[in-house]
Amino acid sequence: MRASLIRPGTRPGTRPGIRPGFQLAGGVLLLLILLVSSCTTVPGSASGGTSTLLLTVPASDATSSAIMGFSGAPARPGGRVVDSDRMITGLLQRYRLRRIEQFPISHLNVEAVVVEISDQRDLKVLMRALSLDARVESVQQVQPYRALAYNDPYFSLQDVVSGESIETIHELATGKDVVVGIVDTGVDRWHPELADRIIYSKDFVSDDEADFDVDEHGTAVAGVIGSAANNDLGIVGIAPEVSLMVFKACREDHPARQTSCDSVSIIRALNDVLSQQPDILNLSLAGPKDPMIARLLRAAVSRGIVLVAAVDEDQPWQQSFPASMPEVIAVATAGGGNTSGGLVLAPGANMLTTSPGATYGFKSGSSMATAYVSGVAALMKETTPGLTAAQIQAMLLRTSRLDENQVPVVDLCLAVNSAANLDYPMCPVSRNVALKQ
Repeated sequence: MRASLIRPGTRPGTRPGIRPGFQLAGGVLLLLILLVSSCTTVPGSASGGTSTLLLTVPASDATSSAIMGFSGAPARPGGRVVDSDRMITGLLQRYRLRRIEQFPISHLNVEAVVVEISDQRDLKVLMRALSLDARVESVQQVQPYRALAYNDPYFSLQDVVSGESIETIHELATGKDVVVGIVDTGVDRWHPELADRIIYSKDFVSDDEADFDVDEHGTAVAGVIGSAANNDLGIVGIAPEVSLMVFKACREDHPARQTSCDSVSIIRALNDVLSQQPDILNLSLAGPKDPMIARLLRAAVSRGIVLVAAVDEDQPWQQSFPASMPEVIAVATAGGGNTSGGLVLAPGANMLTTSPGATYGFKSGSSMATAYVSGVAALMKETTPGLTAAQIQAMLLRTSRLDENQVPVVDLCLAVNSAANLDYPMCPVSRNVALKQ
C-alpha cells in the first residue's frame, strides 16, 4: 500500500480526446455504451476446497474498558492489556488455521487476521467454535464485491448535465471546500479533468499499484462527481470544485473491463476513510452483507460522513449491501425499474465521463447514478455544511421530479436550492408542480 498526495499536472504525451476506437462523425458521437460494473470471482471466495475467514481480536494497546465500537467484547479481568499477536498465534494453532495476512482496524480497536482453511472441515461448525472462543472478537467469511454554456467542448454532449441548467446552479454552488471520498478501483490521477481535484490517494489492493492510474471504473466515477469546469477541455462534473480522495479497494481486469474486490480490501480502505474524514463517501459497489464493513460504515456516520451507495439492480434493492443499510443513501438508475420508497433514483444511462489516458467515454449503470448523487450532495453540503445524510436524502426525495414515465428522479436544481433554503428562484417554474407534497 502506498499513500500519495497528488500534485496538479498532466502526463507527458497525453492529449484529451475521445477514447481510441470512438469517432465523432457529422457531429454525432458513435460510442459503445459500457456497462460499468461486472461480477467476477475474487480471492477469498470459497473454491477448490478452501475457504477464507476474517477473525478479529482486541488490539494490543486496548484494555477491556477501552474497546469501543462493538458488542460482546471478551472480558479482561482487571483491565489487563491485551497481547493480540499472542492470541492470534494461539488461535492459529488451536484451530489449525493458515494466516494469509494480518492488519489493524485501528478505529475499532481490533487486530484483524485473514486465515485460510484448506481441509474439509464443516465451516459453520468451525465458525461457531471460533465465535465462542473468548479470545475472538468477531469471525466472518471474506465476501466478494463488485464495483457498480461552458467552454468545455463535449459539454453539449452531456445531456444529463447540460439539461439541468447546471451553469446557473454553479452560480450557487460548485462543491468548493467539500471533500468526497471514493472507495472503488484506482483513478487516473493525471487526467486533466481530475489532476487538480484529487488531494489524496491510497492503494489497498496487493501488487496492483502500477494499474492505479489506468483503472476505468473509478476514473469514470470521479469524472461524474468532479470533472473541472471552464478548462477548455472535455466535460463538466456535477461539483467541479470538489476535492476528491481515492481509496482503491477493487482490482480491475482491463481486457474484460470487470472489477472485483473483497471485504478485506474494503475494510482496510474504510479504516483509512475514518482517518481521512471526507465529508461524503461514494460507494459504487455492492455485495453480500458484511458485519465488519457495516460496523465501519456506522462509525463513519457517527463522525458525520454522508454515505452514498449503489444498488445492485440484478436483485431487490433491500438485498443490496451496503445500500440496504438505513444509514446509507441508496441510489439506483432512473430507468432500472426500482421505484421503492426511500430509494433515490438518478440519471445513470449514457453518462459522458472521464476515461484513463486523458480520454472520455459513455458509461451506464447504478455506479454512475451514485456518483451523480454524490456530486449533488457535495453541492448541497457547500450551501449548508451541517446537513446530515438523513436531511440530504429527505431533500433529494422531496424535490424529485416526475420523468416521462412518471418515475420520481433527482432534480439537481431543486435539491440544491432546497439545501440553500431558497424558494427555487433559479429553477424552471414548470418543475415546481412535480414536487412531492
